[in-house]
Amino acid sequence: MQMSRKSADMLIQAGQVTLANEMVLDPGYKISIKEAYNGIKVAGRLLRLPDVRPKQKASNNNDTDGIDLNAESANNQTDMQPMRTRVWLAHKLSGELVAEHDPEGRPSLIERLQRGGVGKAKRNKKGKHRQPIHLKAVGRLDMITEGLILITNDGQYKREMELPSNGLYRTYRVRVHGRISPGKLKALRNGMEINGNYYKGMKVNIETNKGNRAKGGNTNTWLRITCVEGKNRQIRRTLDHLGLKVTRLIRTNFGDYNLDTIPPGLAIEVPVKSLESHKKRGKLETGRKVAQKKQNEPKDQDAAVPVQWIRHQ
Repeated sequence: MQMSRKSADMLIQAGQVTLANEMVLDPGYKISIKEAYNGIKVAGRLLRLPDVRPKQKASNNNDTDGIDLNAESANNQTDMQPMRTRVWLAHKLSGELVAEHDPEGRPSLIERLQRGGVGKAKRNKKGKHRQPIHLKAVGRLDMITEGLILITNDGQYKREMELPSNGLYRTYRVRVHGRISPGKLKALRNGMEINGNYYKGMKVNIETNKGNRAKGGNTNTWLRITCVEGKNRQIRRTLDHLGLKVTRLIRTNFGDYNLDTIPPGLAIEVPVKSLESHKKRGKLETGRKVAQKKQNEPKDQDAAVPVQWIRHQ
């Protein structure tokens, strides 16, 4: 059974999930592996879990004469190897959901990648099919946003990459419609509060425009924005708050992973980069930090003094 996280939360809150015939209403409720085998039902359907419990041997007094009761399960586990963390870089298309499945039938990035062979189950040396890889998206992009999405098979790696406390860089190219002013750029760099939500300062640069500026009217401008929070619709909300309409949004970087020249719609597997390698870039310096840093820098007393011309009468 595959579904999006949002769909799973809705089923739990609707009372459609039970554990040992007891209703579970909290999406954050945690259970042990042992408890999971007591029977989890979703909308009345029992979930089938792989048997990874410790093997049990029968007593010598029984007719089984010491035969392993979980022999079949053990044979299936002999083909399993310790999981190796894998990472794919995918170029998400506009109009796709970052989800395993959408009940409304909208296009799904994960489903499309699976159809294309990403995470496809392969045969082992004995000719048996291994279990298919469960693909997990690192972070989210809204439906109309394009660009880089990280896909992994490792839930722990996914969690570490998403944690706000790790402060990994996320870079976007943003096309906005509206007039760019020094005050708006300063607000983006210093951070702002919108409807009770505070958004930290971001690094913002204007890309060189050639012939895109409309005389006497509004402009279409490309911005390059880097942030570390990854809050829901952060880029769109902050720009909209400043009267700038986002007409296109493309994520190009997540940590040290780069979209580079991956064509739209495709995904490639890349070497895994550890969390420490991502952190080497240090903290993101934005408007206030940069201004404070310049203010605290010692002034060079030997710096050249501009010439002052004296007018004699």
